[in-house]
Amino acid sequence: MKKLLSILGLLTMLTMTAAGQGTANARSANQLAELISLREKIADPDTRTRVDATHRVWSIGLTSTDSEVKLQALQLLAEPVGSSSDHIRMPAMYAMAEIANSTSDTKVKTKALELLGEPLKAGQVPVRDVAIDIVNEIVNGADRGSVAMAAVSVLGEPVRSGNNGVRIPAINALVNAVRGSHNDGAYQAALDLLGAPLDSSAMIGGLEVRMMAVVAVERIGVEASSTTAKAKAMGLLQSYANKASWEPEAKRRAQEGVTAIQNSMK
Repeated sequence: MKKLLSILGLLTMLTMTAAGQGTANARSANQLAELISLREKIADPDTRTRVDATHRVWSIGLTSTDSEVKLQALQLLAEPVGSSSDHIRMPAMYAMAEIANSTSDTKVKTKALELLGEPLKAGQVPVRDVAIDIVNEIVNGADRGSVAMAAVSVLGEPVRSGNNGVRIPAINALVNAVRGSHNDGAYQAALDLLGAPLDSSAMIGGLEVRMMAVVAVERIGVEASSTTAKAKAMGLLQSYANKASWEPEAKRRAQEGVTAIQNSMK
């Protein structure tokens, strides 16, 4: 009798699980269908239609537990994110961050980072700075080891920018992206990107950018666990510590960075 009751209990549990899964699948299918129906509206030139559709896509992507639904929502948000109007694309970027941080799925977070590539190349400084802020939000809500390379890749454009208002926060975001990632490839890719700000010769703000880049190289070099990454960071700083065109204080700070990385190897 007890065995029969146990079997019946198991069958009941399996039935309930299957029913629950069926309900979840139906919900996801309905959400995907609604997202598809919003494709034209989210690109509509009428602001009210577009904003309403953007908020609906945002809501679906945020509340869904299905990664495929979240990915579809992010893809739709790429349209307003690519808009030339800041009042449209800025909220859409923050929507992306919320959707990315509503799941532990690396695919969703990586997709959101990739879709920030366009606003990070925008002509306006404010929207680029917002995009950098969004990168930080996504990275801070993720396992850095799984998203560090995607974050470093998308930050390449602003780190190489000739505008200090863009590249200074981008350098900070670069260090934030790899900190604690234990991703040797990401460390080395970040160091490669820092060559551009280290070479800055701007009359206004050039020293500040170079100093910030020196600190960034030092921090990455100290934290990196591989000898290859540490050697790369030291070699980079040493080459600038001996650069004739650099100010004495900049060369001294670069040499201090070399020493700090050397000490981290003991």
